[in-house]
Amino acid sequence: MKNKLRTKAIVFLLFVSSTCFILGCNSIKISEKFFLESQNSLETAEFLWDSEDVRIKNRAFEQVPSVGVSADGKQIFVAWYSGGLAPGPGNYVTVSLSLNAGRNWLNDKLVVYPKNQSYRFFDPLIWRDNQGEIHLFYGSAKDSLIWDGFGGVNSVRLAWDGKQITASKPALNANGVMSNKPTYLASQNTTLFPVYIDKPLNGVISDIPYPKNGVFIYSGNSDKNQFKPYSSIDIKEELRIHDEPQLVEISNSGDLLAMLRTTKGIYYSNSSDFGKSWTQIKPFTATGLTTSSRFYLGKLSSGNLLLIANNSTTRNKMTAFLSKDGGKTWPHKLMLDVRENVSYPDADQTSDGIIHVVFDRERTVAKDILYCQFTENDLISGNLGAIFKTKVNK
Repeated sequence: MKNKLRTKAIVFLLFVSSTCFILGCNSIKISEKFFLESQNSLETAEFLWDSEDVRIKNRAFEQVPSVGVSADGKQIFVAWYSGGLAPGPGNYVTVSLSLNAGRNWLNDKLVVYPKNQSYRFFDPLIWRDNQGEIHLFYGSAKDSLIWDGFGGVNSVRLAWDGKQITASKPALNANGVMSNKPTYLASQNTTLFPVYIDKPLNGVISDIPYPKNGVFIYSGNSDKNQFKPYSSIDIKEELRIHDEPQLVEISNSGDLLAMLRTTKGIYYSNSSDFGKSWTQIKPFTATGLTTSSRFYLGKLSSGNLLLIANNSTTRNKMTAFLSKDGGKTWPHKLMLDVRENVSYPDADQTSDGIIHVVFDRERTVAKDILYCQFTENDLISGNLGAIFKTKVNK
């Protein structure tokens, strides 16, 4: 075990060294003790299956949902995080399930709960890989409100056995946070994982210095706990908040589009070498106004791109956009929710063409986790009446 951890430390140091050479950041010292503590942090995760457990009744907020649907479309998984103050120690991730196309929801069918209440689990992500496996990723941190040099990106595989959601043992994949779906490059037979490391909050001190320009893209296989450094995207510090990068492949010849969150709304970057290098980021203006909040970017089965974002300078007007030219123009749009305080969309598409979308609303007041579904044709025609909408949580 120690030899494996020492190997991880060496690999990470090499990555930091190469990143600092490219980005010009200060030298970072990482000790083996960090990896030992990170490994031990996995032991703090406890799975709960009892929806009446008193430990999961403390919900001052509910936020940051993600959706993933089984390959056959029979199970819709939605995860978000809650518990105590947001964000803060004791936060946990909960997973709900629908077995009838979103008409009804079974809540708290699986909860990833911190045994040690100085930990927090947050920003869950559900993703169906190219083999049809469902993965739940979630962030972890100890004591701090954001990543503190201790926790990182954790993952478990999910499945439905007819009675409950089953989950594999958690694996620690990387430092930082991954709140948006990975991208599988079929031509390269590899998956790219968009990870970011938050800027430290004022007054928060970590034993591990925070790297600058914190968007780091990894490649690898989440099942085998193999996240390997792949590339990075340079962001000026004054633009950084929660980077929340997203990637999409726009051609089979190596062209990728990345979008990320900044203090001034959505910015974008391009790659022509399968994501190994990236152009300087620029403001994204093709859909009109955007705000500093997470959005969703993905590719549909048709090959067209789907963007879901607040079409505003504030968190209202949750809108779905469609591009047929690799993200250059977005002529089609569908308003999903015009209200205030709607944010953090995520989406998945099933083989029947249905686009499944979740987002949150009024995180500390209404505490809504909302679900809707529509098709690409509905979006192109602007057919508001075709959108099915419901609330996931009680």
